[in-house]
Amino acid sequence: MAINKKGVNKKVIFAVLLLALIAVGAAAAAVYSYQNHTASASLVGVQVGDRFTYSITGSCSDTVPNTDYPGFYQLNDTQYYNVTITSVQGDSVSLQTDWVFVDGTDITQQQTIDLSNGMMSDGNGFSFLYPANLKVSDPIYPQMSSSKVLVNATNTQTYASGTRQILYYWASTTQAYTQDPTQNTQRYLYDQIFFDRQTGMLTDFSEIQEYNNPQLELEVIYSLTSSTVWNV
Repeated sequence: MAINKKGVNKKVIFAVLLLALIAVGAAAAAVYSYQNHTASASLVGVQVGDRFTYSITGSCSDTVPNTDYPGFYQLNDTQYYNVTITSVQGDSVSLQTDWVFVDGTDITQQQTIDLSNGMMSDGNGFSFLYPANLKVSDPIYPQMSSSKVLVNATNTQTYASGTRQILYYWASTTQAYTQDPTQNTQRYLYDQIFFDRQTGMLTDFSEIQEYNNPQLELEVIYSLTSSTVWNV
């Protein structure tokens, strides 16, 4: 991880940790293996130089104690979040993410995702790239082999350059909230993921985080705002 400092502070670092939590939660619910892959059929739908830009926002049901949920409000200080494809080797795709805040802070990370099995070089990095041309009911596997996540639905989304076929799945996980020393707080994560069928790249993501002690609901949203592949 590279951090270009222009007045960077601890709250921004905590925001990075919060975003890492989201990545971990999504990865725990959705590391997959696409069984119908053959040696002659590439799973990769992106090309080197493709760039996707997102907004990131957060909302909450009540005032969030910053001491307990550090960095949450800094999500709304995001100027943009870029994902750029840097390398394609077989079914492995490397990418660079640039998370830029309105204060000029720029956080850069590198990631490699093997689209044959979902293995990532950075478990806390961007994880929302999937095999191209999946269909409804194709398997998406979480890390626990006893539980399966499937592509749930498909629809079409109209963009400035025309319509795109979008796939959708949802997943949920439960975690102990380690910031609570009493271990009485549970975190429930509910993820909804929409991604472009042709490229396998995320278009929209929302995660609801529910806490039971005290009762609190947070929501984090990624929304695609521009792309070099199609006009959003």
